This record gives sequence, C-alpha cells and structure tokens, in this order.
Amino acid sequence: MDYSDPFTPQEPPENPDDWTDEQWIAWLKATDSGPYKGDELPVSTLGAKLARSSSGQALGQAMLGLAAAIYGPKDDDQVIIVEGNSSPEDDEPFAVLLDFDHPEQSSIVFRADEKDDHSAP
Repeated sequence: MDYSDPFTPQEPPENPDDWTDEQWIAWLKATDSGPYKGDELPVSTLGAKLARSSSGQALGQAMLGLAAAIYGPKDDDQVIIVEGNSSPEDDEPFAVLLDFDHPEQSSIVFRADEKDDHSAP
C-alpha cells in the first residue's frame, strides 16, 4: 500500500511514524464528516456572532443584572441540615426565659459546663 499521496483518503499505516504530520493532517481533513470541507471554516450562526461581540456581552450582563434586580441575588450557598438528638437550646451555655406579659420577671439562666469543672477529684 502506497502512503506517499496524502490527499487520497486511505487507511492509516499500522505504525503511526510511517506518515508525516502533513499526511496525517491531510488524512484527517479528507475523512472529516463535519459541516465544512478542507480549509473552509465552519459557518457561524447569528447568535454565536452576537454572543462574541462587545454589544452582545454588554446585553448579556444587563440581562443578568435585571434578573438579579427582579428576583434578588442568586444564593449559591449550599446548606446541609442534619437533625441531632438534642434541641438547639441545649447547645447554648445559657437560656433566655422571656415573659412578655411581665417583662420584669424575664430571666437568663446560665448552665454549668461539664468541661470547665475545676473541682479536684
């Protein structure tokens, strides 16, 4: 099999070093089934041209700003909630007991922490 002619589509050699870079490029172009042939560039759509232009970039940023103004900023923080075996009040070192009918009877109760027990055994 003659691999000297790089412009005819044929099977590549078993040893890739038998072909030059030009032969490989010619073979890839000849066997390409894309929307373009040879050195011709692919056809761009109007949307792709608009998206790459500076006015398209400005329009896109304006649309993102308008969406943030209407719907509020997008919250990307992921929150993981895991239920435990205690209530949130048990985790605090104090408890606030409010009496809305008699505010003067409201109180704060401090809990003793087991870790800070300074008594000698």
